[in-house]
Amino acid sequence: MNDKRKYIPWIFIPCILAFVLQVGASLFVIQAIVTYVLATFNGSTYEDLVNALVDAMLSDGANVLYIIYAVAGIIIFTFVQKKIFSDDKQTKLSEVSKNVPATIAGVLLFCLGMQYVSNYLTAALASAFPSWLEEYEELMETAGLDDSLTLIMGIYAVILAPICEELIFRGVTFSAAKKVMPYYLAIIVQAILFGAFHMNAIQGCYAFVLGLGMGYVMHLYNNIFVTIIIHMIFNLIGTYGSDFLPYGGDTVIGFFLWMLGSLVVTYVSIILLRKGASSVKEKEFTADI
Repeated sequence: MNDKRKYIPWIFIPCILAFVLQVGASLFVIQAIVTYVLATFNGSTYEDLVNALVDAMLSDGANVLYIIYAVAGIIIFTFVQKKIFSDDKQTKLSEVSKNVPATIAGVLLFCLGMQYVSNYLTAALASAFPSWLEEYEELMETAGLDDSLTLIMGIYAVILAPICEELIFRGVTFSAAKKVMPYYLAIIVQAILFGAFHMNAIQGCYAFVLGLGMGYVMHLYNNIFVTIIIHMIFNLIGTYGSDFLPYGGDTVIGFFLWMLGSLVVTYVSIILLRKGASSVKEKEFTADI
């Protein structure tokens, strides 16, 4: 029991530490911007100075704070995972999958299905709670993740954020939770924390649903690289490909059918991922299906 208790703090420490890293990165970037503006300021009035500071804060260069946070997080949580949760996880897909084609197909269908689930869930929540949508859109615009997406934010959204978040939630949080509770409860706990980490209602809801699926994939493959790849593809589709995906559901019945279809696709992806996972015995697989 004592050995298990030492893992309980690590269920929550990653979220807290990630928040501290975000604040630290923000303060560092703000201080650097203020220093630069003061050193290069050529105006003559206080209003000119304020405008210069605001312009600098809203510039693409200010988004470097996300890069600083993500890189620091990747370094720290990679160290924590290897130091505290050294389970000798396999890194090659051929070593964690007994059916590589099924795994690849499952990954792609999972990303596609969850993209639709997330979009229709967002639409449903926005219809029921319009203020949530306003908050969500304002957050995306402030973070530079709207139509004016820059290269820096693209790199962060598609590459660095998925690596950092997977190390935090499926790497450390889930690993710690599994030490002290059944795997299904560990999946739920890390999904709740993953949703709460996004700090807005709409994104938190679909992040929770995504976290459930990602947690189960981590349980199946016990490999952080698999979930990182899934997270990257999911964010890539959401960031650059969502405008090219066909969406339906202009009527209530249509919306229901498209939502149902996305759930079916996601379910099929889970079947394929289970079929491909080396950790799932054939007897267990057929019993669950």
